[in-house]
Parts: sequence; structure tokens; C-alpha cells
Amino acid sequence: MKAGQNVLQALILTKNEEPNIKRVLDKLTWIERVVVLDSGSTDATLNIIKAYPNVEVVYRAFDSFAQQCNYGLDLLTSEWVLSLDADYVLTDDFITETQQILSSPGNNVGYFTRFEFLVFGRQLVSNNTTPRAVLFKLNAGSYFDDGHAHRLKIEGLTGNYKAKILHDDRKSLSRWLANQDGYSVKECDKLLHNNGEKLSFSAKIRRNKVIAPFFVFFYSLFVKGLIFNGWAGWHYTLQRTMVEILLAIRLIEEEKLK
Repeated sequence: MKAGQNVLQALILTKNEEPNIKRVLDKLTWIERVVVLDSGSTDATLNIIKAYPNVEVVYRAFDSFAQQCNYGLDLLTSEWVLSLDADYVLTDDFITETQQILSSPGNNVGYFTRFEFLVFGRQLVSNNTTPRAVLFKLNAGSYFDDGHAHRLKIEGLTGNYKAKILHDDRKSLSRWLANQDGYSVKECDKLLHNNGEKLSFSAKIRRNKVIAPFFVFFYSLFVKGLIFNGWAGWHYTLQRTMVEILLAIRLIEEEKLK
């Protein structure tokens, strides 16, 4: 069943998503209008997108994730928005449930979903991602920056999907490391300049600098059970540990250079 343009449109941010974008768009052909907001791809991303007649590309120079997303929302004209990252692959169950929600949404103006994390195309037994609102009414949602991440503020009642989205990022390790380097700068600034806001438990652990890398390593490998996922589990665990190590190094530098 096709979702009409006045009912649902999708928004995706891209920059050099050649390894991912085809698998994502293959699962969005049931939506009549998908807007891709690109910030200067130099790989085959834009050529791949041309094969999808329901996809429209708009260019905007990147400043922040929240600003980029809010600009993208202004390009949409539908009642509902499906806001996705360029490595979010929809499952058939998720598509079916979305169509059911649109046909009978009730009083909710937004819906959160959980994720199944894939490494080397293999699904992990568990992961550290948190639920995210991906479906919401256009007039009820807006984004704000939070460290390196962007968060969605929804005005109104929300519900939860039963189905999950596949988080399947296949970009190179070099690209991942470059991204994490930039993210660590923003997270460091958030932790050190929180404008008097009370730090969460996880933020306090990160500010300690020593505990977080060890905690994430053992939590991912043993509490989450990723040791049973073979090398895919080790890969995910080491990546998450590396994120905390980079942040700890940034924090030490910032505090010592004051």
C-alpha cells in the first residue's frame, strides 16, 4: 500500500552514504515522496538516489544536525514524517505497523522505535542504542542539538512501535574514526560546559574519564551478551569502548590545557 504525499513523507540526511543508501531506499518505495537533504556528497550517493523516482534531493551546507533536520522538516508538506538516518533499514514488520498507525493513529502524535544493530550484516543479540522517535506529526516535532547528537522534541502524546528498525552502517573504519573524532569534541564541550544543568549518571561516569571505557567494555561484552556474537560482537564492543577512550582523552586535554 502506497502512503500518499499528504499523509506521510520521509526525511533522510546524507553525506557520502554510498555503502548504505541503496538498502535504505529499497525499503522506502511505498512512500510517494522521500526528501534527501544532502550536505555535499562526493561519492556515488547521488547517482544511486537517481534510480528512485519517489526521492527528491535538496542540497544544504551542514552546520548542525538539529539545524539540518529542522530545515528538512520545512521542506515537507505531509501530515506525518518518517525521519531516518541514512543507515536505518526498515523491516517488513515496521512498514506494516507504520501503515496501521497511519490508518488509525488515535491521540498519539509521535512513535518511538527500538533498533536491531547489525555488524558485517549480522544481527547482534543486543546493543546499547536507545529508542528514538522516528514517526511524528509534522506540526508536533522539532529538533535541538545535544552534544554531538540531535534530539527530537515532540509536543503531545507518544506511543511505541512493536517492530524494530535495522541499524546497519557499512561505512569504512576510517570514516567511522573521523566521525567519532568530531563527535568527541562536541561531547567534551557538552560535559565541561553544561550551563549548570544536573549531570546524568552516565555523564558523571564519563566525566570521571577512567571508569567509562572499562564499564562500556564489560557491559557490552558480558552484560549485553555480545561475547556470544563472535567477531561481530567484539567489533561492536571495541567500537563503543573506543568512543569512550576518545572522549576521555579529549576531557584530559581540555582540563590540562586550561
